[in-house]
Amino acid sequence: MCGIIAGVSAEEIAPTLIEGLKRVEYRGYDSAGVATIHDGVIELRKDVGRVGDLERLQKVSEMQGEVGMAHTRWATHGGVTKENAHPHVSCHGEVAVIHNGIIENYLELKQRLAKKGHVFTSETDTEVIAHLLEEAYGQSKDPLEATLKAIKPLVGQYALVVMFRDHPGTLVGARNDAPLIIGVGKKELFLASDVLAFISRTDLAVFLENKEVAELTHRGYKVFNTRGAEVKKKVIQLAWELSDVSKLDYAHYTLKEIHEQPETVARAMVQRPESLAAFAEAIRDAGSVILTASGSSYHAALLLRSRLSKDAKIRCDAVLAGEFDEHEHFVDKDTVMVVFSQSGETADLLNAVKAGRRSGAKVLAVVNAAGSSLARESDGVLLLNCGPEVGVAATKSFTSQVMVGNLIADAVVGRDTVGDARKVAAQVSQALESEKAIRKVAEELSGRTDFYFIARGSRYAVAQEGALKLKELAYVHAEGMPASELKHGTLALIEKGTPVVVIAHSRDGFSNTISNAMELQARGAEIIGISDKEDPVFKHFIRVPQAADSVVPILEVIPLQLLAYFMATELKNDPDYPRNLAKSVTVR
Repeated sequence: MCGIIAGVSAEEIAPTLIEGLKRVEYRGYDSAGVATIHDGVIELRKDVGRVGDLERLQKVSEMQGEVGMAHTRWATHGGVTKENAHPHVSCHGEVAVIHNGIIENYLELKQRLAKKGHVFTSETDTEVIAHLLEEAYGQSKDPLEATLKAIKPLVGQYALVVMFRDHPGTLVGARNDAPLIIGVGKKELFLASDVLAFISRTDLAVFLENKEVAELTHRGYKVFNTRGAEVKKKVIQLAWELSDVSKLDYAHYTLKEIHEQPETVARAMVQRPESLAAFAEAIRDAGSVILTASGSSYHAALLLRSRLSKDAKIRCDAVLAGEFDEHEHFVDKDTVMVVFSQSGETADLLNAVKAGRRSGAKVLAVVNAAGSSLARESDGVLLLNCGPEVGVAATKSFTSQVMVGNLIADAVVGRDTVGDARKVAAQVSQALESEKAIRKVAEELSGRTDFYFIARGSRYAVAQEGALKLKELAYVHAEGMPASELKHGTLALIEKGTPVVVIAHSRDGFSNTISNAMELQARGAEIIGISDKEDPVFKHFIRVPQAADSVVPILEVIPLQLLAYFMATELKNDPDYPRNLAKSVTVR
């Protein structure tokens, strides 16, 4: 949930830390902090607010020292205060620590440490780690040994980095169920929660596994298991295109990423035939198929479930990752799990994968991050190929997931429904031409407090995704539902001026959906039609191009993404960083 970057360099490290911290701010932006070691002192600057605020107000780029750490927080334990911001230091300033995750037994540890005289200055679970480190370091005076001892009593998830005042050229990092990656440069080394943090400096990375500890010095890095035995690790070369995270001429990353979709959807269609064939064979041969995901990825999973049901005649379940334990008893060695994720680090998802593994299931991943925990723990992987997505709300990653789901379904049934990539990219570009009309709708409706999105059949998932985007970006109450369910309660909420987005494709239950729209109109609703066919019931008509049935959901969701974006900007919200949300939910 939090963004981490730390580094050992041959030059002043603070400017590099700030640059990297901005790249991982999607992981949290309640508060931020930086610590460096200079002249035998750990210098600490932190406060509430964004990384840019910290840089402007406290001049963190001017901090001196060749070793340092930086953190941007998404609050879990304790409110959004300066005291709760990371890094945290021990009682006597000997140790500084940054942390992503949740220490489940922190209260027990805190009480034990307080009885020994340790003084706590924050409400966080992380500060417990700093005091445990101080105790362990006092006994050994060895950074690695102290870290190995301090993490032994920790219960929960953590990716943490430690800095020791008496060892100004050393960083130690440890990982358990939260991502931590070493960046290997020519004259610098990094520890980070995401490769984006250091990709502008090096394209070489080492991915730590659970229960591994890394020690970084000016001489190089070493990785150890929790028993202190050295572990040999493979250095991975990253794709340099990951470094392109500029906004170009767009006001926000979210709008840029929406407009990247002609290219990203086309790139999603470039998959290795043998990988698709392996996915298809596993699904066809499975005794049962379970699709699991969270958030927008779950809506992509729903669309794949519909295609497997209708086109391949395969019965499968789509399960929210956070509710997987309710379905775990159905999983066995004949089960295939297809797991959708952008980051590949969502805690609920990884726990579902572990549960499936325990029961002998085969795990297939559809993920954007090639080096993620999900990708490394799966039997097969299809990558989204959509590049980094900085905006917290999923846009291009969602449409890429839908497209990869289509490729999987096509491989299972043995026919191509999506067609030529250039044609699909052109259709996505046409859908983006709705921007001007959508902006007018957002200007007119920005004062409304309740929105409803309706559709039939598989389009129900598109309605849910549209509602989710509006909630995420505009902070407006929104519900997505099957059009057939309107009469079962929701009609009671419709009054004059209530906006209802009606998703109605001409080849999929159009007349029935229009009948529902007319019922809504009769009760005062203001109908926004998302369709390839105009109808008098639409007060606002947003045309989407005609396309293959499997491609249409991608085209329908693009105006909904734009609606959420422009509603957010009309309401003066920051669409890149919606309140209370982080992109990669790495805590349960």
